Amino acid sequence: MNLRQMEVFYAIMVSGTVTGAAKMLNISQPSVTGVLRHTEDRLRFSLFQRIRGRLEPTPEARILFNQIEHVFDRVDGVKRTIQGLREARSGSLYIVSIPAIGTTLLPSAVGAFLSRRNDVSIRFQMHSRREVMELVATGAADLGFGFLTPELPTIKIEDIVRRNLICIMPKDHPLAARDAISVEDIGPYPLVSYTSSQGLAPIVNGILAEARINFRPAIEVGLIINAWAMVNTGVGISIVDPYSALFSMFPNVAVRPFVPETPIMLEAIRSEQRPPSLLAEAFISEFHAFVRAGLEDISL
Repeated sequence: MNLRQMEVFYAIMVSGTVTGAAKMLNISQPSVTGVLRHTEDRLRFSLFQRIRGRLEPTPEARILFNQIEHVFDRVDGVKRTIQGLREARSGSLYIVSIPAIGTTLLPSAVGAFLSRRNDVSIRFQMHSRREVMELVATGAADLGFGFLTPELPTIKIEDIVRRNLICIMPKDHPLAARDAISVEDIGPYPLVSYTSSQGLAPIVNGILAEARINFRPAIEVGLIINAWAMVNTGVGISIVDPYSALFSMFPNVAVRPFVPETPIMLEAIRSEQRPPSLLAEAFISEFHAFVRAGLEDISL
């Protein structure tokens, strides 16, 4: 029996009539009858007998149906998988991120994405900027997220949203009374700055150097979350990215716009060597909307 013959036989068994099978398969009754006769000729035994006007399966047909039923269960499973893949509602993703994005922003976006997709699994890890690029470039990870990502021929960088650097300070700090903080304003106060390995270091140091500000170094940190933590304890103020959004973790921190405006692009990183899955495309699309809505809700 070929697959078409199995389909017709299965439809007759399930519906109980040739008419019902024709409706199930969206074909004519003569077509169903013709396929059935040809199938019985090939099998060299009858599948149905008409008894008192009803089409009754033979014992051989019932045995055969038990086997074919498993086939169509698998076929239905394949159809569900195809639909899930088409609608980006099944599959798996391996997502990597720099810590500034991965501490709160990305986990919130992942949670929102999974809340509507019971058949999707996501593996998520935070890495250094270099490791994020390597994992995506080699195909080990499906997607990466970060900012200030160096361009490489093996990766594709997609812009998500552009926002300016912000200034954070303890809530009882004198600068908290201002609507915005200029580079000149921070001069008199201890500053939590960055080690040379932190991506923001050359940008922040460049702003200070251009303004000829001799800032008071309080402490150097390697991670932006450490800058938030230090500011939360009252050590000093700091200039941070607009995406780490660690307000809930550090309630003693106030946030103000920083002048001069210094835009930082939030980026999605994909491999240039392999096409993205529909699921990856869907995540990036929803991450776009999630980030834009979330940043608009933040009141500086």
